[in-house]
Amino acid sequence: METSFPSEIVVPGVFVRVQAENLITAGGVSSGNIGIVGTAAAATGVTNALGRTHILSSIADARALYAPSDAASVGTLNLMRSIEILFRAGARTVYSHALATGANQQAFSDAFEELVKDDVNILVAPELATATAAAVLGLVDTHETNGKDMIAVIGCDGADVAAVTAQVVANKRFIMTTPGIQAFDPAAVGGGAVVTLSGTYSAAALAGLISSLPVQNSPTNKVIPGITKLGSRYSYSQTVTLLNNDVVPLEERNGVRVVRGITTEGEAFKQITTRRIVDFAKAGVRQASQPFIGRLNNERVRKSLQGAIDGFLSNMVVNESLIAYELEVKASRQDEINGRCIVNVAMQPVFSIDYIHVTLVLS
Repeated sequence: METSFPSEIVVPGVFVRVQAENLITAGGVSSGNIGIVGTAAAATGVTNALGRTHILSSIADARALYAPSDAASVGTLNLMRSIEILFRAGARTVYSHALATGANQQAFSDAFEELVKDDVNILVAPELATATAAAVLGLVDTHETNGKDMIAVIGCDGADVAAVTAQVVANKRFIMTTPGIQAFDPAAVGGGAVVTLSGTYSAAALAGLISSLPVQNSPTNKVIPGITKLGSRYSYSQTVTLLNNDVVPLEERNGVRVVRGITTEGEAFKQITTRRIVDFAKAGVRQASQPFIGRLNNERVRKSLQGAIDGFLSNMVVNESLIAYELEVKASRQDEINGRCIVNVAMQPVFSIDYIHVTLVLS
C-alpha cells in the first residue's frame, strides 16, 4: 500500500489508498557472473587487492588491481593467468578474490564462502588440483538450500583418459573438462613463450564461454574464443569414453570446440542448459516473490503474486528457454494462519540438439 486511511476521520473529504501489488515484477536475474579465487600479488601502489572480493568487467580492471602472474613453470601467482583466460573466452563480469602465495585448501574454502555472498553463478578455481577443486567447490550443494544456485566448472589434470575418468565426481552442479590448453606466457624464461597449461585451466576457458551464453544456449559445438590450441588431443574412441563418463572434452576443429556440454550427473540434469534454465527460473521466481513477503495473504495479493511470477516465466517462453509452464498460487485457511503461500510451477525446459540422424535414400 502506498498510503493508509487515517485511523480517525473527522473532516469530510476523499481519502485514497493505493494498492500497488499488481505493479510488482521480477527484477534483473543474472546467469553468467563468474566467481574465482586464486593467488596473486597486489599491483604497484594498490593496498587492498588481496583478501577481499572485487568486481571486474575487463582484463584492464584486473591489471589495475593485481600484479602479473609469475611464469607458469613457477606457478605461485596464478590468478591473473586465470582471469585473462576467462575474459578472452567470453566472460563479462568476474568476481575475483585474491589470496597470498602459499594459500592452502582451507584458505580457498574460506575465500569462496565469502565470495558467494555476492551475485555469482559460475565458480572456478583453475590453479587447484582437480581433487582439491572438487572438494572446495562442493559448496555449490550446501548453498543450494540457502537460495544460491551455482555451478562449478572443474578442469581435469589426469595424465591420460583413464586418470581423467577416475577423477569424475557425480554432481548435478559440476562440469568437468579436459584436456589442458596452450597459452602465451609473457613471464616465461626468455621473454615469453607459448606454454601448455594443466587441464585445470581448461575450466576457466569453458566457464568463460558458458558465461557468455544465454541459459538456453548449449556450449555444445561452440568455439571457445581466445583458445587456439590444446595441450593434447583425443582420438574418437577416447572422446567416447570421456563422454560416457560425463566429462566435457575439448577438440581442435576449426578452433577449439566443446564436444558436448554436460554435467557430471548424467541423469535429469545431464545437459548444461537444463541446469542453467532451472536455476534461472528459480532465481526469477525468488525475485518476483520476495517483495510479497509481509503483505496480506489473501486472494487479491496472491493473484498479484501469480501475475508477477507469470510475467517472468512468460518471458522465458518468449526467449525460448521454456516450451511451456503451468503456474498455481494458493493458500488454504491453515496456510494463511501459518503465513504460508504455496506456489506450484510445472515447467518444460528446452533441450539442445546433440545428435542429427540423417537417412539418405538413393533411387
